[in-house]
Amino acid sequence: MEGLMFRMRKLGIIAFMTFVLFFQIGSNGVIWTVNQANAASLGTVPVEGYDAVFVLDTSYSMRDTDPEGIAAEVINMFMDLSDADRTRVGFVAYNHHVVASKSLTSIAVAAQKSQIQQEIRTLNRSGYTDLGLGLRKGSELLAAGTSKGRQPFMILLSDGETDFGASSGYRSKGDSSNDVSSVIKSAQTKGYPVYTIGLNHDGTVNRQELERIASQTGGASFITSSAEDLPEILNRIFASQIRSKLVPVAAITTTGEMQELTVDIPDSSMEEANLVLLSEHPLQETQLYSNSENVRRYKSSRYAILKIEHPQAGKVKLKLRGIRGDLVKINLLGSYRLEAEATMTGNKETQTNGNKPVQLLKGQAIPFKAQLLLPDGQRLTDEAVYKSLQANIMVTPVKGGTSKKVPMTYKLGFFQAEYAFPLTGDYTWQLSLDSPQWYRKGAVHTVHAANAAPQALKDLTIRLVKEDGNARRSLSEFFADPNHDKLTYKLDSGASGDAANAEINDTDLLLSGLHTGDSELKITATDSEGASSSATLTVSVQSRYTAIKWTVAVSVVVAALLYWFLRPKPQFAGRIEGYFLATASGQEIPVKSWPLTSFPGRKVSLQELFRTLDVHEPLPEAERIVFSAGKKGTLVVKHDTRCALQHGKVRIGRNKKAVLEYSDKLYITFEDGVTEIELRYKAIKPNTSVYTDHIQAPTG
Repeated sequence: MEGLMFRMRKLGIIAFMTFVLFFQIGSNGVIWTVNQANAASLGTVPVEGYDAVFVLDTSYSMRDTDPEGIAAEVINMFMDLSDADRTRVGFVAYNHHVVASKSLTSIAVAAQKSQIQQEIRTLNRSGYTDLGLGLRKGSELLAAGTSKGRQPFMILLSDGETDFGASSGYRSKGDSSNDVSSVIKSAQTKGYPVYTIGLNHDGTVNRQELERIASQTGGASFITSSAEDLPEILNRIFASQIRSKLVPVAAITTTGEMQELTVDIPDSSMEEANLVLLSEHPLQETQLYSNSENVRRYKSSRYAILKIEHPQAGKVKLKLRGIRGDLVKINLLGSYRLEAEATMTGNKETQTNGNKPVQLLKGQAIPFKAQLLLPDGQRLTDEAVYKSLQANIMVTPVKGGTSKKVPMTYKLGFFQAEYAFPLTGDYTWQLSLDSPQWYRKGAVHTVHAANAAPQALKDLTIRLVKEDGNARRSLSEFFADPNHDKLTYKLDSGASGDAANAEINDTDLLLSGLHTGDSELKITATDSEGASSSATLTVSVQSRYTAIKWTVAVSVVVAALLYWFLRPKPQFAGRIEGYFLATASGQEIPVKSWPLTSFPGRKVSLQELFRTLDVHEPLPEAERIVFSAGKKGTLVVKHDTRCALQHGKVRIGRNKKAVLEYSDKLYITFEDGVTEIELRYKAIKPNTSVYTDHIQAPTG
C-alpha cells in the first residue's frame, strides 16, 4: 500500500511539473499552436487578452488518477503566473453530467480569483465519464465569453475515456463521440486550440483520442505516466507551443537554514520576471532583493512564485528556507510584450499576409528586414534583447518541399538578410526569432516567384577585322536573364550577307570565313523553363587598311580641333588715349591714357576704362562697348548700343566689329546725344613706363 501511495505521489508531482512547464501566458501569453493555419492567423496581431477554459474530469476514477488534487493546484498556479489584468478563466467539471461550470471571469479582482479556486477545490469526484459532454460545455463557455482581439484556448485534464457504466441513461458513447467531433470542428472554424493532458496512473489512458483532439485543433497532447516522459514533453512544449521559455536557474537541497543565490536578469525589456520555485513541501520563507518597486508573492503547498514587474538588467538576490533535505528547483520565466515584424523590401514590400501573393522575380536576391515592436507599435531599441536573438527567415514551397532557413544578421538596428527564390511557384515565408528566454514567430506571408524571359542587351553589333581571322564571342555579352538562369542558344537561320559564316558552340558564337561587309544573325536565347527571346546581331567586318585610313582621318580631325582650342591667343599690346570733346554735365575732363597691357584677360569694356581713371559721367551704355585683343597688336571694338561709333570714315553698326590699328581714331557719340569722346589707339614706346591714376604698367 505504501509503495502504491509513493507511486501516486510521484505521479502527482510529475503532472504538476508538466503543467508548470506548459502553462504560462502572462503578458507574453499567446500559446502558439502546432497547426500551421492557426499559427499563420495569429501572426503579429496584437492580443488584448487571454481566455482559458479548463475542462476537468471529476469522475470517480480520478480519485485514483489524481489522489492529491494536482489538477486544482495546477489551475491555481496558472492563475498566479498569468497577467491578471488581461486574463479570464472559466472551467467545466464533468462526470456523466456537467457537475459545475464557471463562465469566463476576470482574475484581476482578488475576490473573483479566490472564488474560482474555492469552487475547484471543493469539487467532488464521483460518477462515470462523458468526455464529449464536458468538451461541448467548455466550447459553449468560450463561444459565449470570448470577443474579438482576445486569444481563447481550452485545456482538458482527463484520461480520455468515455464510460457510462451499466446504464447510460439518455446518452450513448455515440452521442459523446459526436460532441467531440463537433467541438473539434468548432475549434478549427474559430481558430482556438485544445490542449489535452492525459493522467495515466494505471496505463488505461486513451492516448489516441487525446492526441486526435489536440492535433486536429492545433493544440498538443501530453501524457504523464513516468519521469521518463518529461523530457519529451518539455521538448515538444518548448519547440512548438509557448513564446517564453522556462530557464533553469538552480536546483538546491535545503538545509533548514536560510540559503542564498543570485539570479541574472538578462535585459531591461521584460514585462514581468517570474521566479518559480518548485518543491515537494511548502517553503518556509522566501526573500527577494530587487531594484523593482513592485514584487508580488504567491505561495502554495507545492510552489512559490516571486513576480517582479519591469525588472532592470542585472542580478537579483534570492533567499529561501525549506525543510531540511527537500529539493527545490528554481526557474526564471520572463514575459515580454513584444511582437516580431518582418518586411520584404526592395521593389516589392509586404508587411501583412493576405490571399493575394506578392509578385517577384525568381532568382533575384530579395532583401528582408526585421525588428521588434512594443505594444504601442514603436520599435524596441534595447540592444541587449537584439543581441541575444537568433533570427531566421523560414521559406517553404507551398506545393511541398523542404523549408529553407535563411539566417539574418543584426546591423544598424535591424535584422537583415537576402534570399533568392530558386524556382517558379508560390512560397510562404515567416520570421523566426529565438533567444534563451523566449521566441516569436512573425506573420506568414505568401509570395509568387515568377519567371521572366531572357532579354537582349542594347549593343548587338560585333565588329571584326578581316585580317585577324576566325573569331569567338560569348553570347552572354548580348543576352541576360533576369532570373539568372543558364541560357541555351539557337541560330535561327543562316547569316544574311556574306561577311562571315556563323555557328553556335554551347554559349559561344563562332565566326569564320570573314569578308569585308555586314551580316545579320538571328539568335534565340531560351531559359531553363522554356521562356525565350530573339535578337538580330550585326556582324561588321572591316579590313585593317580601311581601319588605318579611318584612324588617320580621325587623328587629323582631332589634331585640328586640339590646335584650334590650344592655339596661342592674342593679348593686349597698345594703349588708348581718350579726349572728351563734350559732356552732358558740362565738366571738362582732361586727357586720359589707358595702357591695355595692364588689364588681365583679353576683353575690357569702355566702362571699365572709365572706372579706372575716375570718369563719373552717367554713361551706362559704355558697359556694352567692348574692346578685345586682335592679331598682331590690333584692337577689335564691338558694341551693342544706340551710340554712334565711327572708325575713320566708316560708321560701326550695332553688333558689328571694327579692327583698330596703331594711330587709328574712334569717335563715339553717346546715347544722350551730347557726350562725345575721341579715342586714339597707339603703340607703347619700348623701354618706357606709362602711369595712370591707378595703374603703372611697364612698356616695351
